[in-house]
Amino acid sequence: MPTSHPRTNITHTPQVRHALEVARAHWPEEDRDSVLLLKLLDAGVKTIEAGEQSAAERRVARLRQLAGAHTELYGPGYLDEVRDGWSE
Repeated sequence: MPTSHPRTNITHTPQVRHALEVARAHWPEEDRDSVLLLKLLDAGVKTIEAGEQSAAERRVARLRQLAGAHTELYGPGYLDEVRDGWSE
């Protein structure tokens, strides 16, 4: 079929065959390998993006939890005292 999009060939290695077997079990109504591969790609991208979002959300939650937790370490004027020791 004509297309302006780049094409990619995939060799049916044991890993690809296994992925297609899993896809056929998950989407039994679909019998075309090309469609199954697209469904696998889409599912994989969604899983990765969800994981990245979850990781980012965990980082933000941890940062919020830590924010202000150690304010007692540095008293008022601490930075000014440190800066007084620096030569300009």
